[in-house]
Amino acid sequence: MTTGVPAEPRRPRDAQRSRVYRAETVVPSSPLPGLPACASFAEKVVGSLWWAARFPDHGLGGLPRFRPGNGARQAFYREEPGGPTITLPRRYRTKGIVLHELVHWALAATPDLAHHGTTFARVLVDATAEFCGPERAGELASAYAAERVRIGAPATVGTNGMLVYGADEQRRLARSRARAATPAARVPAAG
Repeated sequence: MTTGVPAEPRRPRDAQRSRVYRAETVVPSSPLPGLPACASFAEKVVGSLWWAARFPDHGLGGLPRFRPGNGARQAFYREEPGGPTITLPRRYRTKGIVLHELVHWALAATPDLAHHGTTFARVLVDATAEFCGPERAGELASAYAAERVRIGAPATVGTNGMLVYGADEQRRLARSRARAATPAARVPAAG
């Protein structure tokens, strides 16, 4: 039974998730001494001109709150009623992990992109180059290649003059959905 209310768009399958995690595990990352240092690094990133040029709707006023993650097995980003949060158990308090979770926050408003899809990988490589250096970004890109993680196209200038990511992944997913919606041509039975 339908209610007449349009269904929310579903995110595509997160096919690269385990490969992204495996790749990021081998890339060294600068440790941060505690949650205040993680929050300070996040403020530096989100307050930068680089970030503002790409994610103008995700400024310092909406920065996720950092939580300690006591008992959590991994770091994660989550939308909660009181606002977005990033949970960071002690062993995940590094620049690389903070950037990973900030990219989740930046792309949260794009439900047509997979959580760890090609756009996510591109934004993380670009952010790593900007905030951890080109050498570290090269190591991340190499680790992604070794794990067969696909990296999306670089940001392009959108119609509003701002840099945007994901147009290539959105086109690919739209073609895939269109193919899935097209009924297969009937093949006459041999006989």
